Amino acid sequence: MRSPRVPAEEQYRLIMECRKSGLSDHQWCLNNDINPGTFYNWVSRLRKSNSVDIPDKNPVSAYVPTDQEVVKIEMNSLSASNAIDKSTDVSVMELVTGNTGLRIPNGTDPMLLAKTIRILTELSC
Repeated sequence: MRSPRVPAEEQYRLIMECRKSGLSDHQWCLNNDINPGTFYNWVSRLRKSNSVDIPDKNPVSAYVPTDQEVVKIEMNSLSASNAIDKSTDVSVMELVTGNTGLRIPNGTDPMLLAKTIRILTELSC
C-alpha cells in the first residue's frame, strides 16, 4: 500500500530536521520510517525547483567502509559444551562489533546464544 503524498512544505521540514539532527541521511530516514530513496527524491525535486535552499549532507553521512576481518568459527556438537567447567563464571569468548560487545561465559545455553547473535545481526543491518 502506498503512503499518502507528502506536501512540499512537509518534505522541506523533514529534510531540514534530518540535516540538523547530526545523523546521516540514511540513518535518520531509518529512524523515522522514511524510505531513503523517497527522501533523496524529495531533496532532488526541491533543489530543482530552486524555491528553497537545502543544505548539504551532514559530514557523518559520508559512509567510509572499513575493512572487517571475518573469522570462521566452527561449531562442534552440543555435547562438547558438557566438557566445559560450568562452575566458573569466566568469560571464554568476547565478541565486539563497533561499540557493542558481548561476553559469553562458560555454560551459556547454545540456543540462547544463537538467538542473541541473530538479534544483534538484525539490529546491525
